[in-house]
Amino acid sequence: MRRLLLLLTVPALLAARLDAQSDADVARATERLMPGLVEIRHDLHRNPELSNAEVRTAGVVERELRRLGLEVRTGVAITGVIGVLKGARPGPV
Repeated sequence: MRRLLLLLTVPALLAARLDAQSDADVARATERLMPGLVEIRHDLHRNPELSNAEVRTAGVVERELRRLGLEVRTGVAITGVIGVLKGARPGPV
């Protein structure tokens, strides 16, 4: 029974460790991006646009998503922009 418990526990502990490392990586990346994101938010608020007429805003979002290396789809529901984040491995997540 102890072996079974150990076999079930070790993968969970390894996954938790990887998740913690991933969380730390995400936190560091977020800290690096935060000043630029705040500036973008300020810029968008300085230049408001009417609903379904956010052409400038869509352009800013598209530019930034492309700068981050994402695949970008535009013109969704008039001025919508979608950034597609693909993982390194195949299959659903």
